Amino acid sequence: MDKIMKTDRETEAQRIALGVSDEIADIRMLNGRDLIALGKNGIKSLDDLADLASDELLEITGTANLNQKTADEVIMAARAHWFEAA
Repeated sequence: MDKIMKTDRETEAQRIALGVSDEIADIRMLNGRDLIALGKNGIKSLDDLADLASDELLEITGTANLNQKTADEVIMAARAHWFEAA
């Protein structure tokens, strides 16, 4: 088995075990490491993520994958469902 595929499967299994929602996992700007960090910090639903400020998101995930602009985009993507019903 390809090492990358094995790592991806293990990361996905850990995300699921931590309870991070599929909706968060679908946000393309977040990688597996980000998803695991979110789960370990109790961010499991879109509303949990949407309630964060960008600096809080960067504190949780670190800046290896995200910068301020991308963090803002992630949070706005998480908030999108708030405005769909309006």
